[in-house]
Amino acid sequence: MPARETNATSTISWGKAVCSTALHLGGAMGNPPQPPLDPSTKVSTDPVFVRIIGELNVNQDQLQKRQKLLREIEAQLSDRYGAQNRVLSYMFRFDHSQAIMHSSDIPSLEAILNSTSGTEQLALILHSPGGDPTIVEKMVDMCRSHLSGNHKKFRIIVPNVAKSAATVMALGSDEIVMGYCSELGPIDPQVQTVESGQRRWVSAFAFVDARDDLVKKIRTAVKKKEPTLAFVTQLAGLNIPYTQEMENWIEFAKKTAATLLDKYMLQAKFPQAERRKKKADEIVRKLLSKQLFPVHGQFIDAATAQKLDLEIELIDRGEKLWELIWEYYIRSEVQMNVPLQPPLTKTKLFESSSASLVVQGTAT
Repeated sequence: MPARETNATSTISWGKAVCSTALHLGGAMGNPPQPPLDPSTKVSTDPVFVRIIGELNVNQDQLQKRQKLLREIEAQLSDRYGAQNRVLSYMFRFDHSQAIMHSSDIPSLEAILNSTSGTEQLALILHSPGGDPTIVEKMVDMCRSHLSGNHKKFRIIVPNVAKSAATVMALGSDEIVMGYCSELGPIDPQVQTVESGQRRWVSAFAFVDARDDLVKKIRTAVKKKEPTLAFVTQLAGLNIPYTQEMENWIEFAKKTAATLLDKYMLQAKFPQAERRKKKADEIVRKLLSKQLFPVHGQFIDAATAQKLDLEIELIDRGEKLWELIWEYYIRSEVQMNVPLQPPLTKTKLFESSSASLVVQGTAT
């Protein structure tokens, strides 16, 4: 469930110690001893105590530093593009099974968007392994619905990784901002399977290609008048309805990615509708190509993305803007790894310069 980070200062309650026996020592002149300081007063006035309390409030301190970085990134972007820019983030903890794009993220995203609403240009810092592709179009439309003015732009900033469905979401921006270590990925849908008790992700193409390969072998064997029993037996062992469902998911990925490209990213470069649609289909075919990208986790850097005709702005690692983006990313990673009370753990972070939401899951 989402847990809201607030600006409240941490407080600690200290109880009063009571001694049943006291040793009274007279002064040199026989004066009565001074009453001892109350333990809580004695501790609370100690400078070491004050320093430790500040350390205990590290979450609040780090939140303020991250939000200060977001404000600095906003100022950099506003100067760079000559229009008001606001920034929000959508960050994931990669080593957790629940850290995937999911429909349950919609309320959190809307809550953070409300804190940036009305800006001319919006930048989303996205670090994600992907997830449910059915929510991508909705999320893109949500981000764009909060824009106003004459210079509306929606950018996605990839500090490190935006794979699979996150890559598809990036296709719905006007421009993808990348650095020297940023990466996108192929967009073939992935299916979770269990083999020998181990969960693993497999491309939907694996099921469709297996079916098509067997059909091809049967046709070739029939043409050559060779035995087909082995191929037919293997084909009969496939779950054909499931394989058809995988084919439907592949078609959905094609349609979603092409629609976003045609509707947004390619609008300026290809004003002619027919040519724009053709280019969108071409880009999607490449992002789904097993010849170009045989492995789903394959690294697509900024230069490769530019060759695919995606709108990419490559920021040099020495630029102040990239330094700010990278520091924010690192601080977000640290935030995601701050331990919670077991079995809870942090899985996602939604943040703007004025609001922050941490999504919690159970430890895996």
